Amino acid sequence: MATKIGSLFADVTLNTKGLDKGIRTAQRKLRLFGRDASQTGKQLMLGVGTPLGIIGGQAVNVFQNFQQEMAKVKAISGATASEFKALEENARLLGATTRFTATNVSELQLNFSKLGLTPSEINKVTKATLNLALATGEELAESARVGASTMKGFGLQAEDMVRITDVMAKSFSSSALDLNKFAVGMANAQVTAKVAGASLEETTAMLAVLNDTGVDASKAGTDLRNIFLELNKAGLTLPEAFAMIRGSSNKMTLAFDLVGKRAMASLITLSENEQKVKSLSDTFQRAGGSAQEMADIMDDTLQGSLFKLK
Repeated sequence: MATKIGSLFADVTLNTKGLDKGIRTAQRKLRLFGRDASQTGKQLMLGVGTPLGIIGGQAVNVFQNFQQEMAKVKAISGATASEFKALEENARLLGATTRFTATNVSELQLNFSKLGLTPSEINKVTKATLNLALATGEELAESARVGASTMKGFGLQAEDMVRITDVMAKSFSSSALDLNKFAVGMANAQVTAKVAGASLEETTAMLAVLNDTGVDASKAGTDLRNIFLELNKAGLTLPEAFAMIRGSSNKMTLAFDLVGKRAMASLITLSENEQKVKSLSDTFQRAGGSAQEMADIMDDTLQGSLFKLK
């Protein structure tokens, strides 16, 4: 009996020692795990928390900038409460659906306000101008200025801005014209072109032909203005003058008599390229959707995706 009790005591003692050893091992592992977990938590806070904090700070700055720009829009445009709400909603929508931010859109709205467009007109022309800037890689402010100037010069309406930007985008991709050349040339020619009955497409085609043949944009626009003025005095249409020039045995003298020394060379150039002028004019008349199509191509890239993500 004593032997059994001693053996039992010995077994219990040995098993207890084994249990104690297991508990101490487990406690040590738990302490190690706790230390590692604590360190991992700190690293996560440093690696994730810091960028999230930065992003949060940037978000606040973006909102502040947007709010400030919209305040400027409201002050300068004189928008009523409902008109301002529509402008703000449009800026947020375009900021969410294009590579441009809502702040970029609000800055564009501000530029249009300074150019004298009404809140209603601004909402109608904004998206088309964004497409033009994206399609051509030009600055938003300059795209807005040129688009608005062209609209007013030809006596068009805000609803026509899509047409204007489509013609511009198409002409930039099919001739030597770019935004600056177009702007300079049109500034000199657009009013007389409108009075003479020439359309935006026809005038753009003539500017494109003159630029393609090496005529400076400013001179091309000035020459067109003089051609329209002088032919109107003579009671002649452009097609009639072109036919006269081509059929003349002394083109220089006839051109000089019709439009004067400064514009005579451009009149001869246009008369000799009348078919190209007509072809380009037809192309520009069918340019609907060009700016949107070009903008979509520009956006269908990794850079475009990153801009949208940002």
